[in-house]
Amino acid sequence: MNAGDSGGILATHVPEPALRTVRQIMERGFNTPMTSSAGRLFDAVSAIATGRTRVSFEGQAAMELEWLAGDSVSDDSYPWEMKETPSAWIIDTSPLIRAVAADRRNGHNAGEISRRFHRTMADLIVTVCARLRENTAVNDVVLSGGVFMNALLMRTAVQRLTEMGFSVYRHHKVPPNDGGLCLGQLAIAAERLRRRSE
Repeated sequence: MNAGDSGGILATHVPEPALRTVRQIMERGFNTPMTSSAGRLFDAVSAIATGRTRVSFEGQAAMELEWLAGDSVSDDSYPWEMKETPSAWIIDTSPLIRAVAADRRNGHNAGEISRRFHRTMADLIVTVCARLRENTAVNDVVLSGGVFMNALLMRTAVQRLTEMGFSVYRHHKVPPNDGGLCLGQLAIAAERLRRRSE
């Protein structure tokens, strides 16, 4: 991080010793496991857009970001890249983060940044689904995971996927976040116990 990136934005909200520690952790790769969680991306964008660096509960930053997006009607999106490897497609959000930081430095408000970010996430979902359909001919899309507790993202993704002719499935009786995960874990545990008792 430097003054030209999101670190410069956060420097007004995070004490320098803490930023220095984060820089050292990143440089050394110490205690920095990789994650594919969209929630961490929401946390990062929220921190840059609003200056919030602490939360009281899981999902708080993402919820606030969703609420802020309601104040904007921006139709713009942020850049991102998809890199194909022999074993996976990797979504590179580095361009997105740089653009969010640039918008914040240039005086764009958090609501506008949030709306652009939500639109970008929908773009990402739709693009990946379209590419998968081209490669596999699979037309069914299942939207699951904590990020789909976000009503704005869910609504936008469902609308756009449906317009493209996808059959879209989403949660109705079980939540898409950790509540659904726990239910699945309980089901597995119950089945294991049943097998042991036979």
